[in-house]
Amino acid sequence: MSLPEFSLDGKIAFVTGAGRGLGRAGALALARAGAHVALVSRTKSQLDETAAAVGALGRKALVAVADIRSSEQIEAAVQTVVGAFGRIDILFNNAGICPMAAWDDADVASWKRILDVNLTGMYICARAVLPHMRRRGYGRIVFVSSMGGLLGSIVSHVAYGVSKAGILALMKSVAKTFAGEGILANALCPGSIETPMTESFGEDTKRKLAEACLLKRQGTPEELADAAIFLASDRSTFITGTVLNVNGGILT
Repeated sequence: MSLPEFSLDGKIAFVTGAGRGLGRAGALALARAGAHVALVSRTKSQLDETAAAVGALGRKALVAVADIRSSEQIEAAVQTVVGAFGRIDILFNNAGICPMAAWDDADVASWKRILDVNLTGMYICARAVLPHMRRRGYGRIVFVSSMGGLLGSIVSHVAYGVSKAGILALMKSVAKTFAGEGILANALCPGSIETPMTESFGEDTKRKLAEACLLKRQGTPEELADAAIFLASDRSTFITGTVLNVNGGILT
């Protein structure tokens, strides 16, 4: 029996946090695999740069400036994408923040902000795309969590680990609810990846994280994106409700 290709030709992907870091790498990987990409974040200049890179790969890019904390803005972005492309096949639910704060420096306001962006924002995006996926009986949702969701916050604000653990529960709820409708939901748990976000960790912390990893280095955004492509492709049709660790063996 021949296996399907890792091809996403003609698929439509909705990528949050697409202006930089893991979101940009994910958008470009999806485009290389054949998908047209809707690019979502709050910063238009960054989205325009990603769109140009997607266009250079011969794929269509649609820029949608939106704050994932706003149901109204995300609903409007989804309607724009569906109006332009007719559907959404893939949600790369990635956008998030990782502020640095010791326990004694954390407060309720910062706790709420992190949960609003990292957890509520992912719920809002999933909730917005799911009706369109359900109508077609097809969808792939890839949530980006973190090893902090498995271990608790390591170097960042306590709410970061809490929010990333919540993403795993959210993913499992989506997987269990919609498996019978052709919609698969899974999560990636990256370790330390070379992105603008991890620059805030500081060189000493990055070095320690690399040393704790079996491969003795940080990962690249492209390595995480490759895992997302697998989960978004038709080579993962018996996988849902699963957490895929992409961390170079740091939890081994």
